[in-house]
Amino acid sequence: MLAAAEHAILYLVSFALLALGVGILALMIPTIFQKGTSGAEMIIIIIEELLLVLIVLEIFVMVQTHLGGGRLQLEPFIIVGIIGVIRHILSVVVRLTVPGYPAESRQQLMELVVYAGSVFLLVAALALARWSQREPVPSAGGRGDPGSSG
Repeated sequence: MLAAAEHAILYLVSFALLALGVGILALMIPTIFQKGTSGAEMIIIIIEELLLVLIVLEIFVMVQTHLGGGRLQLEPFIIVGIIGVIRHILSVVVRLTVPGYPAESRQQLMELVVYAGSVFLLVAALALARWSQREPVPSAGGRGDPGSSG
């Protein structure tokens, strides 16, 4: 009974995630055509919103994998983190393009440094996760080290 309840909740979450993705895309369209938005700002808004849709869809895929009997894996969570941080980087870049006070710009540049460090760490974690799941390469001739004699 508990497993059936879990599946029902996961299906509800799946439908909610799909609706959220469609809603984000639908709300993006009027935002794009607001008066006073420059071309560069419009492009960055579109990219940010599409990255948000990617995050939602990645979570949707994780839920679907779990519903299909698969185990939750680390990689999709890291990918969602990378996409999220990149989205924040784009947000800071948009704020930096608007003329402001030097103190604000300094703070925003520090944010960029922190976000860049976060992306670096998440990419390193993703590489480590993928490296740890690799199949070992069989040695030539089954004798151990290919460079060893004997």
